[in-house]
Amino acid sequence: MKVAAINDLSGFGKCSLVADMTVLAAMGIQCCPIPTATLSAQTGYPSYYFKDLTGIIPEYLKEWEKQGETFDGIITGFMMSSLQAINSLEFILRMRSEGTKVLVDPVMGDDGRTYRNFSKELLETIRRMVKEADIITPNLTELILLAGEDMDKVTKLPEKELTEEIYRLSMLVGGDKGKIVVVTGIPLSDTKAVANYVFDNGEGTIITSESNGIHYSGTGDLFAAAFLGEYLRGGSATSAANLASQFILASIKDTPKDVSPNAGTEYEKNLKMLMR
Repeated sequence: MKVAAINDLSGFGKCSLVADMTVLAAMGIQCCPIPTATLSAQTGYPSYYFKDLTGIIPEYLKEWEKQGETFDGIITGFMMSSLQAINSLEFILRMRSEGTKVLVDPVMGDDGRTYRNFSKELLETIRRMVKEADIITPNLTELILLAGEDMDKVTKLPEKELTEEIYRLSMLVGGDKGKIVVVTGIPLSDTKAVANYVFDNGEGTIITSESNGIHYSGTGDLFAAAFLGEYLRGGSATSAANLASQFILASIKDTPKDVSPNAGTEYEKNLKMLMR
């Protein structure tokens, strides 16, 4: 199987294309990377060099169409600009075939705040990408942005009401159209636990796992890649989310406490969990 991965490439931070390529390879799937930017380190570092590669997606698209390439999956991640999102949408529309599964990770913010790449134009284009996706993997902040709801109002809801609201928002962003929506990293009242919410076929399932309260670089990318890989191998949405969650939990446990969260998790030794 082959997956086209549209994401940035960071030298340090263990995220984005580094996560996509290593995780999918461990799962027996060829990852065909399309770099949206190259960075010396992911943007959480205090200083970094980056090279914007806007314009590269149409060139890859032209060459891969010429080669007659087809893909079992397409996964998208960090976009430097709305133009890159527009190019990614065009790639999806032209390169997907009947059996292609498209996963859109709408990277726009976290913890109630937007990232530096965010703009109203980017949000509108990612909403268009989401309409073409089979699987969407937003965190809670990104789910609220996609649904156009009030950030403060939703994030301050009590836990039970928040779960009900996530169900409603999942329906709004595509669950009512048969899309799989997986909301990652939901904070719980128990500070030693975190939840992922899987919406599939009209039903919501909560998957909880331990948490040390630290936000590590790349966990969203690792989750999305592992989820797509397991789903392509025939797993259900719930089993794919379970595997991805267990993989990340094991990787966090193996990460020394003196390692900066910017550096990411020690996930390499746990790639064996993804192999068959």
